[in-house]
Amino acid sequence: MLKGRVRALRVEIATHAHATEDEERVVKAVVNLAPNVLRRVRVGRVVLEGHYGNPITRITVHVSGSDVEEFLREFASRLGPNEKRMFRFLIRERYDASSGRLFLRVSKQDAFLGHVRFSDGDDVVRVVVVFRGSPSVDDVIKEFEELGLVA
Repeated sequence: MLKGRVRALRVEIATHAHATEDEERVVKAVVNLAPNVLRRVRVGRVVLEGHYGNPITRITVHVSGSDVEEFLREFASRLGPNEKRMFRFLIRERYDASSGRLFLRVSKQDAFLGHVRFSDGDDVVRVVVVFRGSPSVDDVIKEFEELGLVA
């Protein structure tokens, strides 16, 4: 990214694989968000215990350094025109300027199929974009326009 521009420092991606789900398919859903980048990074897995003692695997991926912009561009390429229009409004709702974090929720099922669709449901992949400092929401939108994420 160019000097003086808003800069995303890292992307944190997380979801859960419940006992009834095929863990490898859930990992595939995560990787499908930006396969060229995410095939190169380590996928973290931690087994947790649900309320009734059932195993739940927390799957995490962290993208940093030069991979961040590449991830965002590839993620953008998987957004349809309606999602790109919706994204502008989601940024205003989901960006926390005090922490410089943008919180997104993507449908896990659609991600498995290779599509990026924003969702407010429970079965989601959480994507957090962390920015240097605390840029204004308008600066974040401008940066995402340049990366092709916003229509």
